[in-house]
Amino acid sequence: MDPDRDDTARLVPPETESPPTYVRLEPRYFGLTPHLLSGALAAAGLAAGIALLAASRFAVGILLLVAGLLLAALFAEQARRRRSSSLDRAAAAAVDRSLALAGFTRVTVGVWTSAGRRAARLRLEAARLARERSHVQYDLGGAVHAGDDVRTAELRERMRSLDAEIERRAREASAAITEAQLRTRHERGAVAATRVRRPGSSAR
Repeated sequence: MDPDRDDTARLVPPETESPPTYVRLEPRYFGLTPHLLSGALAAAGLAAGIALLAASRFAVGILLLVAGLLLAALFAEQARRRRSSSLDRAAAAAVDRSLALAGFTRVTVGVWTSAGRRAARLRLEAARLARERSHVQYDLGGAVHAGDDVRTAELRERMRSLDAEIERRAREASAAITEAQLRTRHERGAVAATRVRRPGSSAR
């Protein structure tokens, strides 16, 4: 056995293999991918429909407008899913913003409709109580003039009760409007804070 010979097994680190890369090939029509083609056809259909409506060709114009809107909706949905190009991201951001504004409008209209109804009902009740108070005040003057202490005390107590009821309804009406304003401000802040992120992107 040769003492100068090194029989120790030498470990050679295996070569690291890079992960495979997959490329999705899409068919192209006139140099455009299907979703870009639908966007181009949507723009052309809308433009042609408007031009035909201006030329009083209503039947064909309406058909082209409907087709253009359907293709635009298809393009927008594909753009929201893909977000792979600047055009996709711009279209997706516009759609997301429009949806957020539509939701904000729906919520705001509902909030203010409910608050307006409640405030109007409370103000009508306050006006009815105010008319009743006027009658009680008139009767109170007659009781004081007649020297009827028992009736005077009853009418004064009734006036204090009516004053409290009128004030309570005024506070509730004001609170309904304030709540609607706060809800609207909250919804507007939620819409302003909405940001569109690409799938897989990390929040900062």
